[in-house]
Amino acid sequence: MISSTLVAAVTLLAAMIALPWDLEISQWVRLKHIPGDLRRFIHLMEIFAHTLGCVMIMSTLLWIDHKNRRKLWEASLFVLACGLLANLAKYLIPRRRPATYDMEPWSWLNPKRDPDAAFASSWDAWGTPLSDSWFNESIRSFPSGHTATAVAMAIGLTYVYPRGKNLFLFMASVAALQRLIAGAHYLSDILVSIPLTLLVAWAWAFLPERNTNKAQPASPSHAQSD
Repeated sequence: MISSTLVAAVTLLAAMIALPWDLEISQWVRLKHIPGDLRRFIHLMEIFAHTLGCVMIMSTLLWIDHKNRRKLWEASLFVLACGLLANLAKYLIPRRRPATYDMEPWSWLNPKRDPDAAFASSWDAWGTPLSDSWFNESIRSFPSGHTATAVAMAIGLTYVYPRGKNLFLFMASVAALQRLIAGAHYLSDILVSIPLTLLVAWAWAFLPERNTNKAQPASPSHAQSD
């Protein structure tokens, strides 16, 4: 609990620090050259954060691992809860995605960039006209649903397969990085998704169903043998 609280606090603080420079960070990261194979690998890791990818992974595990089926169902519901919460927040807090600025005259990513144009403020991405569609994905940047899902997958799979913890965390980290490289999210979107997921994890840990096996009475056969 202490370690997860520390992670949540640090990532939330980092998100607050990144907020004023989100747009610059996004464009700077995407200006950097990433070798082809490494870039493809990073983009392939989106499967660990995408709804269909997670369904495929969890369905496969449910099919082949009968021993841990109950835990896998629990992990699947946890991932679903985290994804739903993150996506609900998206519709309540509109924010333009970084890629929507790429062709602006001031954008570093615009081949025809106007050197005299003033760089936009990261604060300008927040909010949207009330007439805009609620289903317009270009203004659903905050928080990152993919990152929340990837972190939830790492937590859920670690609950079922503790020895794979480092692998699952690595996969979640790369999936989160992919959202930044793709221009789908700002750094703060990604960082905020981590404490959001941990908040669900803390709540999940205190559900009554989670505590039913902690103190069970001895079975009749054991009582007789004593």
